[in-house]
Amino acid sequence: MKGRKVSGSDVVFWIFAGLLSVFFLIFGIRIARRFHGEKMLYQSVVSLEGLECGEDFEGKLKEIPGISSFIPVIEVPVTLKVEEYRMEATLVGVEFDRLEKQVSRSRKTPLGNTAVLLLGEESLAVMTDQNGHGISEEKKKEFLERYGELEWQYCMAGEEAENWKPCLIAGTLSLPAGDIYISYSQAKEIMGTEETSKFLLTVRGEENYEKALGYFGAGSTQSK
Repeated sequence: MKGRKVSGSDVVFWIFAGLLSVFFLIFGIRIARRFHGEKMLYQSVVSLEGLECGEDFEGKLKEIPGISSFIPVIEVPVTLKVEEYRMEATLVGVEFDRLEKQVSRSRKTPLGNTAVLLLGEESLAVMTDQNGHGISEEKKKEFLERYGELEWQYCMAGEEAENWKPCLIAGTLSLPAGDIYISYSQAKEIMGTEETSKFLLTVRGEENYEKALGYFGAGSTQSK
């Protein structure tokens, strides 16, 4: 029995059908990504410096599409030290439960008189040793893995007489990865004030988030 001979029109049809399938697959993936992006929460620390914040500012905030929250942040400039390594850092004082985060490691660490920090996994990249040599990837990985065993200390940036105080690391974050966080209450206690021009902006949807950043003139991309 002879098989059916494939004609040129059959070849064209199957090529067209294949291309059409690929098109719909790519289109479907893009739609799914966009839908997922519009469901996600995005965050940035933004500044009010240079903005006109009149009595109608709160009303303007509510007009930002997708805005979820807008809470104060207190920044604490410090020098952080562990073993022979140290770095200048700005601790971001925020309510931990309002921070969109992905925790990679954690341990139960109650808040008390000792400062408690959350380390972004990339936040130690600028550490240097006593000879001014930058920290290696291997050493950075070791600090992150052994964070609960090490003796961490901090002092206020710019202090002539370095007054080192102990601090505890409650965990490490894969997202946001670039900063170091401290609770809002402890930041307020360390700085002795709650006056601030910095706020944690949370917006639902990537497009809404980008528009909101344009309003504040911010370029940070701490997101989830």
